[in-house]
Amino acid sequence: MEPETPSSFAPADQQPSIEKKIFLNDRGLRAGWRLAIYVAILVCLLLLSSLLVYFIMGGKNLQAQSGAGKVPSTSMQFVAEAGSFLLFLLAAFIMSRIERRNIGDYGLPLKGARALQRFVTGYVVWGFLPLFVCLSVLYAFHAYDFGQMVLHGNDIWIWGLKWFAVFIFVGLSEEYLLRGYTLFTLADGIGFWPAAIFMAALFGLGHAHNAGETRIGLIATVVFALFASITLRYTGNLWLAVGAHAGWDWGQSFFFGVSDSGLQFPGHLLNPSSHGPDWLSGGTVGPEGSVVTLILWIVMSGLVVLVYRKPSQPALVITEAPKF
Repeated sequence: MEPETPSSFAPADQQPSIEKKIFLNDRGLRAGWRLAIYVAILVCLLLLSSLLVYFIMGGKNLQAQSGAGKVPSTSMQFVAEAGSFLLFLLAAFIMSRIERRNIGDYGLPLKGARALQRFVTGYVVWGFLPLFVCLSVLYAFHAYDFGQMVLHGNDIWIWGLKWFAVFIFVGLSEEYLLRGYTLFTLADGIGFWPAAIFMAALFGLGHAHNAGETRIGLIATVVFALFASITLRYTGNLWLAVGAHAGWDWGQSFFFGVSDSGLQFPGHLLNPSSHGPDWLSGGTVGPEGSVVTLILWIVMSGLVVLVYRKPSQPALVITEAPKF
């Protein structure tokens, strides 16, 4: 009887080829290649949509319609944000078919009232109310004044609903782009927290070009991105983060009328004013440039861990993936 061949000396045809080692692991196609395919799909979709808009507009530039240096109208912002989210979602859907997964695995599962409950909780408890607390602290330190109402009657409802719709899709598009498929796949390759930190840094860089941004404002933006990743890790999906993102932005841009990442939008309810040093008041950035906001978001991150200390099955915990 011939001795058994040790596994380390398996026949050459049973050894994985160099190509398989480069492209595959025990879960199938490696995370880097899946992410590259997703980016390629997304770039193609963005190019096609840009060409479509170009022909619909008769060759005119969308930004030119609002005038140089002016903030685009709410309708243009709604179309841009909603369109972006749908493209991100379509690219993720295509990848879900390739990977044979449920698209809800990438952070936005549709579970009826559960998803709605998380979104509303995020909007009110983790978005709008913390902003009110932040501004109240600034007011107590004489660095902020709430001002007077500048909208009246039906204008309050009209502008409020317009900005509500816009910022729902701002929250959806930004959270899903940075903490949806990209974070899911990057986490598979390098681990959840390294991936979360990397995507938070990208989120901060994405705000660096905003008019009037400051160092504190950029650091606070990175901290908020980490806060969003913590909510994802401890709740299992992005709905809380989307709600918090939308609620904070709506409160800034419409209700309190402060600058949002250095930009002040038309149709705001109040006409506030800031005083004192920029590190306290936020300066041109608005509340996001204040050290108070920075501290607040760090505290909120800790509170999420305490409130949701028994994690659900997080969407970004990689389990055994189907073979490709």
